[in-house]
Amino acid sequence: MTAPAAGGAPGPTTGGFVEVADRVFVARYRQWDVNVGLVLGRHGAVVVDTRASDVQGAQVLDDIRRLGRDIEVRHVVSSHVHFDHTFGNAAFETAIVHAHDNVGRTTQTAADHIKAAFRADPGAGPEYGYTERDAAEVMATVVRGPDRTFGSNATIDLGDRVVTMAYAGRGHTDGDVAVLVPDTEVMFLGDLVEESAHPSFGHDCWPLEWADTLSSHLVQVSESTVVVPGHGRPVDEAFVTRQRDEIASVAAVIRERRLGAASLEEALRDPDPRLPYPLDHLESAIRRGWEHLTPPVA
Repeated sequence: MTAPAAGGAPGPTTGGFVEVADRVFVARYRQWDVNVGLVLGRHGAVVVDTRASDVQGAQVLDDIRRLGRDIEVRHVVSSHVHFDHTFGNAAFETAIVHAHDNVGRTTQTAADHIKAAFRADPGAGPEYGYTERDAAEVMATVVRGPDRTFGSNATIDLGDRVVTMAYAGRGHTDGDVAVLVPDTEVMFLGDLVEESAHPSFGHDCWPLEWADTLSSHLVQVSESTVVVPGHGRPVDEAFVTRQRDEIASVAAVIRERRLGAASLEEALRDPDPRLPYPLDHLESAIRRGWEHLTPPVA
């Protein structure tokens, strides 16, 4: 998600953490309909994404305590840079925050961008599932970026199990990672996949590369894998494959129009039956694709 309105209207949510595999939990929150993951091990826990403010991050910690176990969160993984997945990092003061190298480079710029978006449109909240109080909390949060970053792969050792992080390329952003629990069949994919809304093509997306990135992650997915999207209910291999193919269709139309005789204005205006999503949801995708296919000026 890249702006207050990017994720669409919220769907139904669960009441706290639900176990989806052995000691692997998911909680789905009303604001921005965002998912948070929790993986327990002998030597502490890993939280995957932390919601949209320090206050909301503290609520995640409260929900972890309600599981009735002595859980120490030692690690946080940010699936990508966007505020609704990272601003809660500030509440996890004793945990090590992990993310891709590009998240480390862009955290402050992304934070400045989203806070400016909230200031510019403070009244948009009710339509998109957040309140003025939520927006105020976002703007008041002191942003905490990653403590450790990696380029392609990294591992967190929890004693009796490991959690792995994998970067396969650009897509929703330039720093999306998959988080896997290899002794179970669970994969957290952040906003590379969304279940409760169309994929979010924002100002920092890479629409021409996104499908290939998902194809790389799908190598590690089977029919029995539980895939946790950034927003919405857990999904399966068939869902991810279908969404990958839809994103590939968007890329194909953008390439055809850019390399043909169409102008950018025509591409933004004229519908195409091959597009799987409404044209007005694809403006940033088309503009970004146009930019990526435009040769640099000598």
